[in-house]
Amino acid sequence: MKIIFSLRRSLASLLLTAGLAYPVCAAVCPKGIGGCPSPGRCFLFTDVDGNALCDYTGRSVSSVTGTTAPAAPAQGSAAAPAQSVIPVPPSPKPTTSLLQNTSTAGISDTILGSVPLTATVLFIVFAGIFFALFRTGIAGIRIDRPLPALGLSAFLGLGFSLMATLIVSGAGAAGTTFALVYMGAGTFLAMYLWYRGAMARRAIFLTVLTSTLTGFVFLAPIMPLELGGLVNVLTGLTPVSAGIVVILAIIAFTLLAGRTFCGAVCPVGSVQEVAFSVPLSKVTFHHPYIPELIRLVVFGSAVLLAVYLIDLLAFTGLYDLFSLTLSASFLAGAGILVFSVFLYRPVCRFLCPFGVLFSIPAAFSRLRLRRTEVCINCSKCEKACPAGVAGRDDSKRECYLCGRCTTACRVKGALEYR
Repeated sequence: MKIIFSLRRSLASLLLTAGLAYPVCAAVCPKGIGGCPSPGRCFLFTDVDGNALCDYTGRSVSSVTGTTAPAAPAQGSAAAPAQSVIPVPPSPKPTTSLLQNTSTAGISDTILGSVPLTATVLFIVFAGIFFALFRTGIAGIRIDRPLPALGLSAFLGLGFSLMATLIVSGAGAAGTTFALVYMGAGTFLAMYLWYRGAMARRAIFLTVLTSTLTGFVFLAPIMPLELGGLVNVLTGLTPVSAGIVVILAIIAFTLLAGRTFCGAVCPVGSVQEVAFSVPLSKVTFHHPYIPELIRLVVFGSAVLLAVYLIDLLAFTGLYDLFSLTLSASFLAGAGILVFSVFLYRPVCRFLCPFGVLFSIPAAFSRLRLRRTEVCINCSKCEKACPAGVAGRDDSKRECYLCGRCTTACRVKGALEYR
C-alpha cells in the first residue's frame, strides 16, 4: 500500500510540475521559427551569439521573422553551388545573458534582483528543508550521518531550486545552463552518495523523480538526442559548445564512478526508472548481449545519419514528450514510456547511442558495486538485477546503479560500492 501511495503521489507531482513547465516553454521557446523544430536544442543550427537560442544558420540564411531565404547567387553565375554557401547570422539583435534575467516583470527581479542570487537562495532553502526531513525521518527516509544527509539534500535541493528559479524568473534562455549545472553537479553528488552508502531504494527513487521533473522543466539537453551535435563538432560542421564539453566530461567521469549519470541524473533514464517502478509483471532478457548488439547497430546508424544532418533519435519522440507537444512523435515517446513499465530502460539498453560511449569507460570504472569476502553466493542480487549484470564475474558496464541488488542482499557488507 505504501508503494502504491508513493507512486500516486509521485505521478501527481509529475503532472503538476509538467503543467507548470509547459506554459513557460511555450512562452520562451516557440516552435517552428526558421523551420527549426527544437529551438535552442537543434544540432542542425548554430548558436552564433551564445544566448542558447539557435540562430538558424545551417545551410541558408534565416530572417528575424522566421522565414528562410536562400543565399544570393554569386555575380556572373546563375547560382552559387550549395557547398559554397557560408552561413550568415541573422540581423543583430539584443542577446540574453544566461546568467542574468532581463525580464523587468520577473518575480526574481523584484525580490532578489538576479537569477544566480535567486537560485542560490532557493538552493539553501530547499536543501535545508530536505536536510531537516532526512535527519528527523519525517519523510520516511532517515539518514543518521550528517554528511550523507547533506549530500542527498544538496542533490534534491539543486534540482528543485533550479527548476523553481527557471519558473519564477522567466529566464527561459538559462534553461540550458541550468541543465548543464544539474548534469555536472548531480553526477558528482550521485557518486558521493553511493560511496557513502546513502543510496537506498527510497533515496534513489527521489533522485530519479527529481531528474525526471528537470527533463520537463529544462527541456535541454536531453542526453540521447545530443549525439548529432557531438558528431557535427567532430566533423567540423558546428563549433564546440558548453553542452558538448559537459557531456564529454561526464563520459570521462564514468571511468572513475561508473554510470552515476545514467542512473540518477539523465532525465530519459530517470523517467524510465520511475515507469519501471510500477508494480506490474516484467519482461527480462537472460542474455544482456542482445540489447547491447541492437544498441551498437543504432549507434552506427545514428552517427552515419548525423553526418547528413539527420537526427535518428528524434523519431523516438522524446523531445515532444518532454515538451508536452501533442504530435505523432509525442505518441511514439509516450509508447516508449509505457513500454518502460514492463521492460527495464528500453531506450538506455536498446536505443541510446550514448549508452555505447558510457559502457566503455564503465567497464573499467574505479568505483563500482563489488562483492566482498562476506558474500555467501545466495544469488539474490542476480535475481533482483533488471539488467542481468549482477553476477560475480559480470561486467558492470550495463549497471545503472538502480539499487535493487543492494536492497535484495541480506548479508550486511556483502555488496558495496567501492
